[in-house]
Amino acid sequence: MHTYLSRLAIVIIAALGLSSCNRSAKTDTKATDTIAKLPAAKPAAVDSGKLVGAWHDEAIKTDKGEEIAYEVISSGHKVYIQAITFTGKNLILNDTPPITPAASEIRKDGDGYVSVERPDESYKIDKEGHLLLYDKGILVARCKRIL
Repeated sequence: MHTYLSRLAIVIIAALGLSSCNRSAKTDTKATDTIAKLPAAKPAAVDSGKLVGAWHDEAIKTDKGEEIAYEVISSGHKVYIQAITFTGKNLILNDTPPITPAASEIRKDGDGYVSVERPDESYKIDKEGHLLLYDKGILVARCKRIL
């Protein structure tokens, strides 16, 4: 699960980088004129929710050496899990965090949760409050409870 999120983040960043690098150096004056006449785009609204809990994955770091943590967020009748990064001891949690596009919706399944988008990924909280991440029923990470 955690390697999947890391790889997904790298793929998204690479895709954004490639799309900006593949733009032609030529400018089309007709396209430029048309774009100039369009109304200014409004920033997209960012959904947020209520922070349910946060867990630190001490086993992995990003390519930049950042620490990984997971937030579980409720928003209405939906629950999400998302990875966040921080450096050193500088983890800042928000009571109403934004739900990022990389967040996965999860639903209750027995004594745990399962990913709506990727049913092979599941999550449980053990007796000590640690978050257990499973991929195809195999434990892949045990994350220490922060909040």
